[in-house]
Amino acid sequence: TSPPRPPPQSSTQLSPTSTILPPLPPLPTSSEVHLSSQKLLRVQGEVDELRRLVQKEQILLEQEQLLVLEETTRLKAIMSQVEQLHGEIEEINRAFGIERVHIFRSNFRLEAHRISLLQQLQFVFPIKLIPIDIPQNISSFASSANVSTTNRTVPQYTIAGVPLPNDVHSPSVADDQVSSALGFTCHMVALTSKYLGISMRYPIVCKFSRSAILDNEQRRIISGNGNGHKTTYAVYPLFRERVVEREQLDRGCELLNRNVECLLKMRNVEFRKDWNVLAKIDCLMIQLVEGEDIAFAASR
Repeated sequence: TSPPRPPPQSSTQLSPTSTILPPLPPLPTSSEVHLSSQKLLRVQGEVDELRRLVQKEQILLEQEQLLVLEETTRLKAIMSQVEQLHGEIEEINRAFGIERVHIFRSNFRLEAHRISLLQQLQFVFPIKLIPIDIPQNISSFASSANVSTTNRTVPQYTIAGVPLPNDVHSPSVADDQVSSALGFTCHMVALTSKYLGISMRYPIVCKFSRSAILDNEQRRIISGNGNGHKTTYAVYPLFRERVVEREQLDRGCELLNRNVECLLKMRNVEFRKDWNVLAKIDCLMIQLVEGEDIAFAASR
């Protein structure tokens, strides 16, 4: 008899070389599914919020870009205006320089004309310091008929050859000489003030040997008869006579001296208060006409 055959193998039996698959994970429970859906919804909400913020930022960025563009356009317009202003300023500076040169030349010609006028004034009213013989009594006890005199030489300022002593009441100079010298001085001061374009504080009435000066500080208002008010000023004589009071003449000379000092100060000319009024005028003339520094001021 033949040996028995082995039983046939099943087709579902795995071969020893086949791979065994891992077991499948367990299915999530309903609670886990609910939690996952909530997380998903939360993440989706965050994504939507981020998208909304991005859109908002994009809108703001576009607005800022528009503002930047407008500011850039405005700055360009301002820069254009600034360049235009720079050009106008340069043109104005050039015109100013030209006008400045014209003014300088005009002032130079004006000063030259003033110097010419002052030179003519010096020629008409020359001021000199010359020695003058003053009679002096030797014996004061002698009779008037037999008084012996001697001459004392004193340096004294003269204008147009007429002496003007420091003391206008000095008996060494006659009344008519003092009056004439004061009249010449008034005329010279008035013309100098006019040539230099400097207003005098105290107006001068030039009438040669009968000149006078007005005091603006002493004035009064007189009511007229239906014609409004009239202002009058104190008038002080600048001449010497018997009818002229000593105090009035001194006040007039003081005001005249102030006018001369005003001219000196306006032209920056140094002087001393105790100088003779003619010395001050001479100092002013030398400074203006000759342009010299008065180094001999101390000797006057």
